[in-house]
Amino acid sequence: MSILVINGSLGGASGNTARALHALAAHLKTSVTVRHLATETLPTREELAQARGFIFSTGVYWDSWGSPLQKFWEAVTELEGDACWLGKPAACLVTMHSVGGKEVLSRLQGVLNTFGLYTPPMCALTYSLANHIALKDGAGSHADDLWSLGDLETVAKNLTIATQAPLLNWLSWPVDRANPQRIWLKDVST
Repeated sequence: MSILVINGSLGGASGNTARALHALAAHLKTSVTVRHLATETLPTREELAQARGFIFSTGVYWDSWGSPLQKFWEAVTELEGDACWLGKPAACLVTMHSVGGKEVLSRLQGVLNTFGLYTPPMCALTYSLANHIALKDGAGSHADDLWSLGDLETVAKNLTIATQAPLLNWLSWPVDRANPQRIWLKDVST
C-alpha cells in the first residue's frame, strides 16, 4: 500500500509545508512517494492509480492554496470521478503564517470530494506560525485547542487505517473527459 504526497506549496521541498510533511511521513508505516509540484513534473495517471491513499498539502497564499496545486487541479480536470481517485482516502495539511488556512483546508476538502476522494476522520489539519509560537511559548490550558505537529501522528494513523479498508464500488457522475477546456462562450456581443 502506498501513499502519494502532493506538495502544492511554492516552497517546494525546502519550505515550511515540506517540513511539516516530513514530520507527517515519519509517522506513516507504509510506502510514501512525495511530489513537490513547485519543482517536479506532475504525477501521471498511472502513478495516481497506483496510490492507495493521498496527502494533499499547501501553504496559504492570499487566501488560497499555492499556484503549483492550482496548476495540478487544472491539469487533472479530466480525471474528475476517475477510478484513479474514486473512493480512496486523502489527508490534507495546510500551513500558513497567520490567517486563511482553515478556509483553504475546507475548500481543498470540497475539491477532493468532487474528484472522488474522501477525508477520513481527523485527517485534515492546518498548522500556523501563530500555533507554532504559542505552543513553543507554552499555551497553557489552551494547548489542547491548538493544532500541533504532534497531531500529525493521528492524521497518519487514521489515513493508514483508511488505506487498509477495502475499496467499494462507488459510482461517479458523468464528466466531460474529452474536452473539459473547450470554449462554450461563443456568441458574446459587447
